[in-house]
Amino acid sequence: MNDSPTTNSHAIVARDVTVTRGETQILRGVNCDIEHGTCTAILGKNGCGKTSFTRAITGHMFLTGGTVTVLGKPIGRTDIRALRRRISVVHPSTDTASMHISGAVVDGELSAHDAVLTGVFGTVGLYDKATDEQHARANELLADVGLGDRCELRFGLLSTGEQRRCLIARALAVPPELLILDEPTAGLDIAGREHVLATVEQILTQPNPPAVLMITHHVEELSPRTSKVLLMRDGQFIAQGKPADVITPESLTETFGCKVYVKQHNGRFWLEVLPEAWLDLIKRDDSQG
Repeated sequence: MNDSPTTNSHAIVARDVTVTRGETQILRGVNCDIEHGTCTAILGKNGCGKTSFTRAITGHMFLTGGTVTVLGKPIGRTDIRALRRRISVVHPSTDTASMHISGAVVDGELSAHDAVLTGVFGTVGLYDKATDEQHARANELLADVGLGDRCELRFGLLSTGEQRRCLIARALAVPPELLILDEPTAGLDIAGREHVLATVEQILTQPNPPAVLMITHHVEELSPRTSKVLLMRDGQFIAQGKPADVITPESLTETFGCKVYVKQHNGRFWLEVLPEAWLDLIKRDDSQG
């Protein structure tokens, strides 16, 4: 990558990013550019470094080498707390504080409405008094994610899919410039997954959307509006570009270490694994054992 884009035109610019912990190299010379107002997806199998990359770009993981500029601010040479107020993260877990930019876990005793309001203040519980405008905004966001009739239900009583959509509403309580969705449909059934994806699509169709970074290992979850795909394996991006150029059987087979086929239908990609690949995987496991 020889170009040197201005940080004003990109939400994220990463150059030769390396993260090493002990003897383990977690990220290895990572390079990428992510533009403002676009949807970018990072695809890769579990443990390949996807979440570590998000932690690096949000200042939760110190870099061993390289540089990252986020929303025009160089990580390591800026007020990280001020920068994080411009970023929102939705993570599938609600019990790991470090995964959430805006204040981590949500008190399960809060109503869905109040859970969304915690995104305004970056808190676990609702300790500050919200304005009438903020209350109205919370109701509007819940309606936008299909939870208008769940406003007063306790967060802890929402289904897993409803909780995830509530967290997305919470992430939008203060409109972010960068929205990171780290496996937002993990553990959901098909209806729950599609409802979350529809919510993401709605965000992308609004005027002046944030830069959206979708972290996943399922090509089926990519929005038709995705402009760039980054394929990650063993802590580095092995391919990146337009979805149609990057999402191929060959590239995904290399990314996931499993022979796959892929097709595109109605703007979405669909992955298929034939039974013959199972035999290859079993033989490989036997040889390693």
